[in-house]
Amino acid sequence: MLKKFINFYLRYQNLNLKISFLLISLQLLHLYWLTTDVVLYRITGTDYFVETSGFVLLFIIIDYIEIPALVSGIIYYFFNLIYNKKETEKRIKNTIFLVLLAIQSIHILWITDDIVYSTFVGADLIEIPEYLVWIAILIDYLELPVIYDLLKRIIKKE
Repeated sequence: MLKKFINFYLRYQNLNLKISFLLISLQLLHLYWLTTDVVLYRITGTDYFVETSGFVLLFIIIDYIEIPALVSGIIYYFFNLIYNKKETEKRIKNTIFLVLLAIQSIHILWITDDIVYSTFVGADLIEIPEYLVWIAILIDYLELPVIYDLLKRIIKKE
């Protein structure tokens, strides 16, 4: 069964690349919200996020799409690391991007659950120290180099 999955994945690797890029690039909307509604507000005291009633639900959905996006991206880079042993530089890049996505997966439930809980209940689920909040926010931006790399790979393959 595992061998069938590996053969299937390798056969459709270009399609998997595009799916990974699509899913992960949706996180640009999440990063827009994070930057305008959270980061800039904490720095300047001004909320730059234009909020309508449908946006909150949309951004929560996009935040949960991060889970399959991370799985897809981790699998993509893992397969490239294992089955693309041609150049050392590519192996190092694949390892770096794999680590960036793994770090993302560690923090996702921590922040997402707290935001969703506070949105629906109106109170914090847990008290998170300010410095840990900033670390979690910075971790979210680790997706940017991955998005750039995936886009570059799509352009090069076509």
